[in-house]
Amino acid sequence: MKVLVTGGNGLLGHNIIQKLINGNHKVRAIVRNTDSVLIKHNNVEVYKGNFTSYEQLLDSAQGCDSIIHVASATDMSLDYNDFYNVNVKGSQTVIQVADKLNINTIVYISTLNTIGYGCMEHPADENAEMQYPFTKSYYAITKKEAENLFVETSKKEGRHVIIINPGFMIGAYDTKPSSGQLLLMGYKKPIMPVPSGGKSFVHVKDVATTAVNALTMGRNGEKYIATAHNKTLLEFYTIQKQIFKYRQLLIPIPCWVTNSVGLIGDLLRKVGIKTQVCSRNTRQLCVKEYYTNAKAQKELMLPETALEQAISDSIYWLKNID
Repeated sequence: MKVLVTGGNGLLGHNIIQKLINGNHKVRAIVRNTDSVLIKHNNVEVYKGNFTSYEQLLDSAQGCDSIIHVASATDMSLDYNDFYNVNVKGSQTVIQVADKLNINTIVYISTLNTIGYGCMEHPADENAEMQYPFTKSYYAITKKEAENLFVETSKKEGRHVIIINPGFMIGAYDTKPSSGQLLLMGYKKPIMPVPSGGKSFVHVKDVATTAVNALTMGRNGEKYIATAHNKTLLEFYTIQKQIFKYRQLLIPIPCWVTNSVGLIGDLLRKVGIKTQVCSRNTRQLCVKEYYTNAKAQKELMLPETALEQAISDSIYWLKNID
């Protein structure tokens, strides 16, 4: 199978490319900078282009049997129109190209934030409605809008369209870094203030496995939560310091302090100072986002790598530790 991968230069994109290679698939990656794809292999073609351009995406998709659409705007300093142009209009372009070339298999990588979160005793499944504060997140809103587009295209005859909702992914090939910033914030810091929220963590290679499995598995038009470990941020940083054996004082921070920082970010934005800090984002750090992966395990064979291994692989990559 020849697979077009958008966003092949990011954390998940690299891991998907590696998984496809391991499965003897051929890969076409479309990126703006060809040097940003670090995996070099005879079965990997890197096409220079922007996936939001219909002509460039059409050229890159020629001869492909399927598409795994990973690329999206994630910079929290962007405004709604910036997110919309990439996450929604870009997804429309992917669908238009698939229609033009009769590519019937599409795997769309969304986010857990389009699904309402549960609690430790009752983790949320794919049917949970999107909840505040993510209903105020431009990123989550536009990813939800894109999901709706893929659900609609799944209704066309002969289509196999799967939506993957990954948890908080960590692991190797975090090139920006993206999610790895959470780990680096606490790595070997003597004192670490920790917000009161929690996340559903997952090794990125497990999400990559699930995405590749979704090319031939799963039910058309369905969403699948790809995650593994529900932990508070305090528990997460405790595990990290235990793995790398450093001493650290972890100080729980009440929500009112976290939200106050967000309000300061709001003021900075109003006076024209660009920052990723704002109340829409800091409120998310107070939420315990817990989910079940039962559906993805059953239907897409989602693996479940230990959180300790995921943290180790991420830090070893980020810090270039031998």
